[in-house]
Amino acid sequence: MPLGIVLTGCESEQDKLLRRVRETRECGGCELVGAEFSGAELAGARLGQATLRDARLSRANLRGADLREARLTSADLRRADLRGAQLEGAYVLGTRFEEANLEGADLRAMKSLEGADFTGANLQRARLSKSRFVGPAGPYQRTARSHYYSVPSGGANLPRADLREADLQEASLARCNLQGALLQGAHLREASFEGADLRGADLSGADVRGVRFMDAVWVDGTRCGPRSVGRCVPAPP
Repeated sequence: MPLGIVLTGCESEQDKLLRRVRETRECGGCELVGAEFSGAELAGARLGQATLRDARLSRANLRGADLREARLTSADLRRADLRGAQLEGAYVLGTRFEEANLEGADLRAMKSLEGADFTGANLQRARLSKSRFVGPAGPYQRTARSHYYSVPSGGANLPRADLREADLQEASLARCNLQGALLQGAHLREASFEGADLRGADLSGADVRGVRFMDAVWVDGTRCGPRSVGRCVPAPP
């Protein structure tokens, strides 16, 4: 090949998809494994059923985006703006939502929530009914980019999460870390908090009718006993 000649028109299929997402904000069902969208402007994007495993979406603007049934396994959504986004039925195994803004988002029936990290996330008025924040017992280990962390008993990580007025009816938060979480006015009817860590959490004004707190660690550090339905009954010594 003569020196000085530059080949053009060799854009890979992956690069074409990335450009399509940035330009049209529409790529439902696309394969976007490991995609780089950090800080991207993707408000209102239609990415339902897309595969975004290991995608980098930290600080991205995804306000009002359609991510229904998207595969977000091990994706990085730290500090992303997901206000009003639709994540119903999304797969979020090991997904990082630390300090993300999910206010008013639809997170109903999300799947594979074990190891998902919502530390410090804003979940005010989010819809989370029937979501299962618990996985198989045992630690979850994240391996992407040599970053390791464990969730002690298989539940999702939600310390300091803002869940005020969130809809968590019939949701399962068994064995989850909810230390310092804000749950004021949350709709928790018939939810399961069995084995959850609620130390320092604020449940004032929350609807706890039928909520199962068996074996949970209560806000003051008390271990809840087997009769803890709708309230924490201290376990016998």
